Amino acid sequence: MPYHPLVYHLDLSILAYHLYGQSLVWPFDPYYEELAADKAERTAMMGKVHAWAKDQGASQTARSKGHKGYRGPGALNGYADNPTHDPIIYDYGLVHPWSDTITNAAGTWTEYLTPKEITGRISRGYICYRPAGKPETASAMAEISRKHARRNRDGSDILLAFEGGTGDKGEEGQPHSQSLMGFILLRQKDSGDYDAHIAFRGSRSGSAARAAVQSFSDGDAKGNPDWITDLGYNKLSAGQGGALISTTGHVHRGFARSMQSILPQLTRCLQKAAALKKGKAPENIFVTGHSLGGALAQHFSAAILLGNRYGPDGSGPAMPSALKNWPWQNLKLLTYGAPRTGDQDFATALTVKKLQSEQFATAFNPVDRNAIKVTDPTILARLSDTQTPAGFRVLNSKDPITTEKFIGGKHIGKTVYVNKPKAFDAVSRPDFSAHEQRQIRDYMLESLKDPVIPALAIRYVSMEDINPQRDKKKRGTEAEFQKLVASITTYYESKNIWFDTKRLEKDAALRADIAAR
Repeated sequence: MPYHPLVYHLDLSILAYHLYGQSLVWPFDPYYEELAADKAERTAMMGKVHAWAKDQGASQTARSKGHKGYRGPGALNGYADNPTHDPIIYDYGLVHPWSDTITNAAGTWTEYLTPKEITGRISRGYICYRPAGKPETASAMAEISRKHARRNRDGSDILLAFEGGTGDKGEEGQPHSQSLMGFILLRQKDSGDYDAHIAFRGSRSGSAARAAVQSFSDGDAKGNPDWITDLGYNKLSAGQGGALISTTGHVHRGFARSMQSILPQLTRCLQKAAALKKGKAPENIFVTGHSLGGALAQHFSAAILLGNRYGPDGSGPAMPSALKNWPWQNLKLLTYGAPRTGDQDFATALTVKKLQSEQFATAFNPVDRNAIKVTDPTILARLSDTQTPAGFRVLNSKDPITTEKFIGGKHIGKTVYVNKPKAFDAVSRPDFSAHEQRQIRDYMLESLKDPVIPALAIRYVSMEDINPQRDKKKRGTEAEFQKLVASITTYYESKNIWFDTKRLEKDAALRADIAAR
C-alpha cells in the first residue's frame, strides 16, 4: 500500500463518502437545511419534492436512463416509495472519482480530498445499480465516464461503486430509499498480484439531532434514511431473517436490512471484478468503513463468513462460482468508529472464530484495557499476512457511538485506540466530535509521524470561506440559493478542478421550479 494501512483504509472510507457526495444533485443544500429555520417551510418543500418525484417517476422509468437519471425516492424509478423519508436526490452520472468535491450539509462545507495516491491510480470506474422498475434482486452496470479525468496514465487500479438502500427497519410499509453505499477497489501490486478493498460509506445528514429524534421510533420512523437504519436496534435471530448475515446469535436488523439491499449490486461488482481479472483471485481482501460504513463492513464480512446464503467462508449457494476461489477465509476487517451490530454470540463468532482476533466485550466499562496503539507493530504484521484473517476496530476512546457508553460492549475486532484513553473516559460527557473521520485521521498522523502519509483527506470549511456574500437573515431565499450555486462554481474554478457547471445550474433551476409550485 502507498502508506500505512490504517490510514489508507480510513481514506478509502472517506472516498466512499466522497463518491456519495458527488452523486448529490443539489450539493448546495442536499438535506434542506437552508430552510431549517422554518420547520413548516422545510416540510412543505420536501412535500413538493416528493410530489415531483411521483410525477417524474413514470416517465423516467419508461425512458430507462440507466445510472444517469434522478434517484433517491422510490417513486423516481418505479420502486416501493417511502414518503416519510427526506427526499434526497441523486444522479450517479455525476460521479467522477478523479475530482475533489464539496457539499453543504448544514451550514458548513465538507471538502472531500481523497489523496491522489488513491484516486490518481484509478484507470477505470463502474457503477452497479438497481435498474428502474426492477425488483431489489436485479442489477445493472455502467462505466463511469473518464472524460476530464486527471489520472496517472500508468494507473491500473479499478473502482466499482455499488448502490443499496437505507431507511428500512423491517417494519411493514416502510421501504428503503436508494443511494450509493460503497465501492470495491482493485489495487494492482508491483508483484503482478492485486488486492480487493471493499469500502462502505457512513451516514450523511443535515441536523444529526433532528435525524436521531425523527428516526428513533420503530413504527413511526421518518426523516433521514441513513439514521433510520442506524437506529434499527432490534435484533434478528437466524430464524427471524438474520441468517443472511449470521446463523449464530442475533444481528442488528437495520444494518441487516440495508445489507440485504446492497448484496445484489455488490455481488454484481465482485463478478465484474473477477471477469476483469480473468478469474484470478486477489491476494488479499480488505473490508472497511466508518460509522454506519463500519457496521455494514461487519455485516458484509459476517454474511460471507457466517451467513447461510453467501457463507460459510464464501462457499454458500448465492456466491457466484467465479468468486468461490477468492481467499474469503483470510479476510481482513478494519472499521473506524463502528457501532455494535449484534449480540455477544454473533460478535464472538465473527471476531474470535472467523477473524481469529481478540474480542472486547463488557457490560460496564466501555474502555478496553487490552487495546493497542496505532503504532503497534503487530498491526502491520497481521495485515500483511496473506494466510491469516484479521479484525481491527479503530476508534477514539471518547467516541460515544463506538464505545457504547450507556449500554456496554459486544464489539467486532481487536481494539486500536487512536488517542490515549484516560481513567475518567468511562464517565466523561459524550464527545461526538471524537466520532469524526478527520479527528480519527489526525490522531493517527500524529502518532505515526510518517511524512509519506498525505496530510489531508477531508476538511470542514466555514460557510463564509466559500460563500462570503452570504446573508444569514435571508437564508433559504432564492437569492441565497443562487449565491450557494455560484460559490460552488467558484470553488471548482479557483482550484482548477473539472466540474459540470451547466448541469449544476440546470439542477438548481429545477429545484427553484419545484419550490415555486
